[in-house]
Amino acid sequence: MEPSTIVGILVMIIIAVFLLKLLGKAVSFAISAVSIIVIVWLVVAGLRYMDERDVREKFLDSNNLFVLRDGGSLLTGFATAEDNPPELASIGEVEDPNSGLFDKYYKVIVVNKEALPEKTALVLEAAEDADKQRLFESYVENNLLEGDVAENLVNAEKEGNIGVYKETLAFRHGLKEVLMQ
Repeated sequence: MEPSTIVGILVMIIIAVFLLKLLGKAVSFAISAVSIIVIVWLVVAGLRYMDERDVREKFLDSNNLFVLRDGGSLLTGFATAEDNPPELASIGEVEDPNSGLFDKYYKVIVVNKEALPEKTALVLEAAEDADKQRLFESYVENNLLEGDVAENLVNAEKEGNIGVYKETLAFRHGLKEVLMQ
């Protein structure tokens, strides 16, 4: 064999060994990265499942506040375990996690007026305050509290029809949103 052929074969063997080592490290890194992502996803999915289960178990038996919002103003509201409707002026900023609302209510659900059926929204505009509250209660009972409450709330929140506060994992939809906040 010629020396140039031997040198060529040796160079190719050295390049092959180098590529295998480099590829081995890349594959090892990729497996590690995928493993970390899967573990984080499983933890978040588990926490979200536990949160949804907690909502299923506690929501109907707890004192929850439902308010109807039109733009920036609150139109009406009611609490599930109180006979007297809450003063809308005293509710303040429902999105504020430091608000005292969460000491009194398990969840505060803000329903956007645009989520109401068109006829209900028209009747609501012309109604007296007490009638507004009864119409709103009827909407909530027939649309949000029927069947699987947690699923209804999560789906309505995903569609942008409601806001559920105090936010927890069940009411943030998607791994990216959970990890980025």
